[in-house]
Parts: sequence; structure tokens; C-alpha cells
Amino acid sequence: MAVWVVTGANRGLGARFVDVLSARGDLVFAGARDPAHVPASGGSGVVHPLPLDVRDDRSVLAFAEAIAQTTQHVDVLLNNAGVADGRWSSLSDVDPETMLDVFDVNTVGPLRTSRALWGLLLNAPEGGRIAHISSLMGSIEDCASGRSYAYRPSKTALNMVSKILAVEGQPHGITSTAYHPGWVKTDMGGEHAPLTIEESVGDLLRLIDRQNPSVSGGFLEHTGRTLPW
Repeated sequence: MAVWVVTGANRGLGARFVDVLSARGDLVFAGARDPAHVPASGGSGVVHPLPLDVRDDRSVLAFAEAIAQTTQHVDVLLNNAGVADGRWSSLSDVDPETMLDVFDVNTVGPLRTSRALWGLLLNAPEGGRIAHISSLMGSIEDCASGRSYAYRPSKTALNMVSKILAVEGQPHGITSTAYHPGWVKTDMGGEHAPLTIEESVGDLLRLIDRQNPSVSGGFLEHTGRTLPW
């Protein structure tokens, strides 16, 4: 039974991860601002819904402390919680306060959570894994259509955070990798997206399950393809 921590676990990709992980027998600590909406345990796994606001230092620390009361290690931290920004706003629409809010969730939030759970990741028997749900929109090279002044750079910065964590974690057996889930039919992706949640999560799980030092610090598509920075 692997020990997973999933943030943003009450809907979309996060909720599907909880479903699949519990069905296959894993122990899942599922963080959400409204933990009442986290999927219940299924199969032979166990799900512990816990309150978590990744914007709040005290909330993140309380979340980590609650996990430490049940387990001495975490095998995988999935930094999934994220917000959009209206996505296609142009320069005249930019709101600096909105940018700061988006960065707080999408970039600083995963850093807060990784720092709070670092000690438990260090104790993972086969090396702790941190998986960040990023986006191709964070790729500087791929930015042909422009716009999205908050969401794009928040994911670019998340990719850098992931790389820094990979460097710091390397001597301790901790890996950190950023993943693009694809364009998925979620509240954020919309109904015209070509991928279902089930397809995206299935692909991502196959990658995260075998995450190792060779991909640590990398930026991968759900297919396994390496993406441009």
C-alpha cells in the first residue's frame, strides 16, 4: 500500500486520482478546502479527507501535522490544486491582484506543501516522489498565442520550483517532476477538450508510478513526451 497525498482532491483530476488510488488499495490523504466533497474510499484503499488551503501557511502546516499523526512517511505528493485566470485576458485586462492570487495558489502553494511534507518524503522507503500538475501553457517556447498573463507565468514558475526541488532532493532520493495533463474535460478545460479525466489520470499515474531520477526535474506531457521549457 503506497501512501499518497493529493491536493485539490475534491473535483476534476484530483477527485479522479483519489478514486483510482483508493480502488487499487493505496492510502490517500486528500486535501481540499471543502473535504466533504472528496470521494469516499473505494476498493481496498483508505481515503482520509482533510481540510487544506494551499494559500494559507497555517492550513498547510495543520494538514501536514494531521498526516504525520497517521503515517511516518509519504511515498508520493501530488501537487494538483490550481486555479485559472480567465485564461485569455489581454494586457489591458491584467489585474495585478489577480496575478498575485493565481501565483499564490499555482506556484507558492505547491512549494508550501512540499516544504511541509519534506520530512515525510525523506522517510519514503523507495524515495519520495513529488509530482506537480503543471501545464503546456507554462512553456515559454510554446507561447505562440500569448495572453493569459497570470496563469501562464504561474505555471512557468511552478516548473522552476519543481526543478529546484529536484536539485535539493537529489542527495536524499527525492524526485520532483512537472506534468502537463493534456487538454482535459474539466471545469477548467471545458467541454471541447479532447481528453477525458479518466484518460488523463490513467496516463499520469503510469508516469508517476515509475517516476525516478532520470526524469526528476523534467517537464513531461501525460504521454511521456518531454516538453520544451
